[in-house]
Amino acid sequence: MIRNLILSGGYLHDFATTSPILAGVLAGAGIESEIEEDFGVLASERLHEFDILSLNCCRTKWDGHAAYRPEWSYEIPAAERAGLLRFLAAGKGLLALHTCTLCFGDWPEYREIVGAWWEYGKTTHPPIQEHAIRVHRDKHPIVSGVADFTITDELYHRFRFAGPVEPLMEAEWEGETWPLLWAKTHGPARVCYNALGHDAVAFAEPGFGKLLQRGARWVAGELG
Repeated sequence: MIRNLILSGGYLHDFATTSPILAGVLAGAGIESEIEEDFGVLASERLHEFDILSLNCCRTKWDGHAAYRPEWSYEIPAAERAGLLRFLAAGKGLLALHTCTLCFGDWPEYREIVGAWWEYGKTTHPPIQEHAIRVHRDKHPIVSGVADFTITDELYHRFRFAGPVEPLMEAEWEGETWPLLWAKTHGPARVCYNALGHDAVAFAEPGFGKLLQRGARWVAGELG
C-alpha cells in the first residue's frame, strides 16, 4: 500500500472539499491518504512515514496580493525547508497540484523542485470555463493510454519556468498553447505537477482523475 500525505489549505480555494476528494480518487489506485493542514509536519519525523507528499494548498508571503496577508501570509521556516529536502533526498515522491505553484514564494529552491512558479503580473488564468485538454499519451508513463478530455476549470498559463519541461498535457488559450502537466526529478525524488484542480467540479472529470492516479503511482515508483 502506497501511503500519501496531502498537505492542504490556503486562500480562495475550497481545499476542505477538494483534499478529501483527492484522497478518494487516489484510493481508487490503491493509495492510502491522510490530510494535514499544519505545515509544521514538513519538519516532523511523521513526514517520513509516507511514500508521497501531495500539495493541494496555497500558502505564501502574498507579495502580489497584500489583502490576503493578514490571514494567509506564510514564510516557510528553515526547519520545514530542511524537512522537505530530506524527504526528497530519501527518494520519496512529490505530487504537486494547481495552486502549489503559488506556494513558498520566499524559497527559491522550491521553484526548482516543482519546475515553475506563479509570477505576479505575468501568470494568470481566464474565468472558470470548459477547456479542451490535449494529452500527449506517447510521451511518458503518466499519460500512457489517457485520452484527451474536456474539463471545467481554471486554466493556469504564463508560468515562469525554472528550466525546460516536457509538456505531457496542454490546452490552448487566446491562440497560444500552454503546458499543464509535467514530470521531473529532484535528486532521487520524482516530481509531478498537474495544473488542474480548482474545485470539486474539476475533480469530477474522469480524465483528470486518471492522471492524478497515474501521477501518484509514478512519483511513488510504481510506473516507468
